[in-house]
Amino acid sequence: MTEDIKKEIESLRARIEYHNNLYYNKDAPEISDYDYDLLYSKLKELEAAHPQYINPESPTRRVGGRAAFAPVRHIVPMTSLDNTYNEEELRAWHARCVKTLGADNFEMTVESKIDGLSCSLVYADGVLAQASTRGDGKTGEDITANAKTIKTVPLKLKEPMPGIFEVRGEVFLQKDDLETLNKKQLAAGLPQFANARNAAAGSLRQKDANITAARPLKFFAHSCGAGETGAASFSGFIEKCKVLGIPVSPVRRLCRDIEEVIKFYNDFKEQIQLLEYDADGLVVKVNSFEQQRFLGFTAKSPRWAIALKYPAQRARTKILKIIFSVGRTGIITPVADLEPVKLSGVMISSATLHNFDETQRLGVKEGDEVIIERAGEVIPKVISVAVSGNGPQTLPPAGCPVCGALVKKDEGAVAYYCPNPGCPAQIKGRVQHFAHRAAMDIEGLGEAAVNQLVDLGIIRELSDIYTLTEFDLMRLDLFGDKKADNLLKAIERAKTRPLDKFIYALGIANIGGKTAEVLAQEFGEIDKLAAASAADLQKIPEVGPVVAQAVYDFFNTAQVAAELKKFKQAGLRLTPAAKKTGGVLEGKTFVFTGTFENMTREQAEALAKENGGRAAASVSAKTFAVVAGADAGKKLEKAQALGIKILTEAEFLKLIGK
Repeated sequence: MTEDIKKEIESLRARIEYHNNLYYNKDAPEISDYDYDLLYSKLKELEAAHPQYINPESPTRRVGGRAAFAPVRHIVPMTSLDNTYNEEELRAWHARCVKTLGADNFEMTVESKIDGLSCSLVYADGVLAQASTRGDGKTGEDITANAKTIKTVPLKLKEPMPGIFEVRGEVFLQKDDLETLNKKQLAAGLPQFANARNAAAGSLRQKDANITAARPLKFFAHSCGAGETGAASFSGFIEKCKVLGIPVSPVRRLCRDIEEVIKFYNDFKEQIQLLEYDADGLVVKVNSFEQQRFLGFTAKSPRWAIALKYPAQRARTKILKIIFSVGRTGIITPVADLEPVKLSGVMISSATLHNFDETQRLGVKEGDEVIIERAGEVIPKVISVAVSGNGPQTLPPAGCPVCGALVKKDEGAVAYYCPNPGCPAQIKGRVQHFAHRAAMDIEGLGEAAVNQLVDLGIIRELSDIYTLTEFDLMRLDLFGDKKADNLLKAIERAKTRPLDKFIYALGIANIGGKTAEVLAQEFGEIDKLAAASAADLQKIPEVGPVVAQAVYDFFNTAQVAAELKKFKQAGLRLTPAAKKTGGVLEGKTFVFTGTFENMTREQAEALAKENGGRAAASVSAKTFAVVAGADAGKKLEKAQALGIKILTEAEFLKLIGK
């Protein structure tokens, strides 16, 4: 039972990370906000009920996204919001605020939740000095040059504001502007944008600011960051923004109690579709800044604010065909090819069916008339069959739809998969993952180029990337001398990437960026990692039995061993990871729990690592000490039960000489 829960948690994390990558990095989401929130809520519930499986890499511990331009460290972290979809959950959030504040009543503000790209504007003495995206919440992308082209972003404030004044908001496109932009894209033979958020994100991330300037982007302020606001409340801050010339959402209301909030939510349900821009709900905030500070933050979100969304939009259409998509790991996903239907302003022609258990549950078949649901994203899901088309039952294919290999399904698992690692669909997925900027960062080796290289048989395995020639690339569509030369230079640069990026790029099951970093620091060289036993791997505090076995199994195959030799022959000179030694905490593993007065939990973990120690997510026999702050929970109880040393924040800081 315990092992099943652990597997479910790991599966949820993997699915959420997959969708995070599509949403934040590719601007190509496959599921609705609502479905994502269900996955996220389920993971939070399981982690809360089973804290021994909480991991610092979990998506519940951070905000998504990675930088594409120069990194910008946020003065104050840019957090995301928790979501709710009904009155009951909103009242539960309000009750938590009441309990913490000790006040039965307090003012709240309500404003529209715009579907765009988060942006920070930092003004120095009233002049725009820097603009950045949210990124991972701590570090974003420097988009100053592009933000300055947005006509609604003031380059200089209308009134003097000495020192630093940071405004945060949303960059977006209006619906009619998106329609005009897509007509221009079509006329130029370029792909159209699926929705306004994708268009805004793509426009803001252009390396050429002139392209951004040609796009009709707009900005609305929705919160404050670093510096003095000159206001005691959020509503006061918004009024200050208006005076300074910073645009704000026209949809906002100051409510005296929760009943007024709920009334506004219900009254606005029909009006939200009439807005000039895409919005999927409202944002509710405690108005008083003093009360906001008292309520504080969780690891990811403010406790004083919540996104109150409306239920997903639905439409009725017909399934023309059910196709089977094969992913990087071989998992086969059924996808419904639909008779096009307009939903929430977007023409929908496909919907995910998730897995074959879901097709059986729904009884969905080709020819059925179905109800589809969408909450502002690209690919919706089929939620029910309206009229059966009497087509054949939807069954898993006996053979892989791409390579024909016999399909397999592991006992106790949901997914059917293609076991052939040479399957072209899997190769394409692995190569795209390998080339991603979070991995080997091979700019120019995108989806279109990868598809052609695999289809032509030029790339059959990852190491073939490093043997590409100009002749190979000139066989591809839209590749000229300059484009081919740029890609070859990017491939050459990728020979000296850090070891942890290479480990992550290999696509080992259950290995994210942070675990790859831990493995790189522990072993220092890829050969030493490849030679490690499962027992050796389990000695690492951050590595559990599932991850240890996955790494061991991966490297102990003839195919991977041959691949590593080919990488060496291609001239890979990976930057080794220096293992920190000699610190006062060397060899000691710490677990941090609760809330600290002088540092965040992330800062505490960084201090442990800087001083030669380790920071683990769960308490075990390997733990040297648990550092407990206010409101420490089950980790503290487990440490006490195991007889593990308990330290206060002050004792830990004294231990490292601070």
